[in-house]
Amino acid sequence: MHTVDDMCRAGGTTRRGVRFWEDEGLLGVVTRSSGDTRQFTDDQIDRARIIAAAQFGGWKLAEIKEMLETYHVDPEIYEALTVRLSDQIRAAARLAEQLPAPLISKAPLREYDL
Repeated sequence: MHTVDDMCRAGGTTRRGVRFWEDEGLLGVVTRSSGDTRQFTDDQIDRARIIAAAQFGGWKLAEIKEMLETYHVDPEIYEALTVRLSDQIRAAARLAEQLPAPLISKAPLREYDL
């Protein structure tokens, strides 16, 4: 079983985001411990990754719900997600290359600043 923090890392979201996904039915049934702590399965961790990828790719919530229902039986969904994410990565790289240099010069980054 996984914690809500595991879900946040897998989905690149916050606890509030995980609760939203749960409330919207995207995660299926979420079990709770005897102390009322959410416990997530491996499948729900995978769902968080798929949801995050689809949201980053710009799909709407209703479309993501449909994707989740058939993800493991329709290879076209995986293909669509990976193509869209690749497009997003290329677009972000183009934007980064086009950023103007700052007018105020800054001390160069030191290796330990990274």
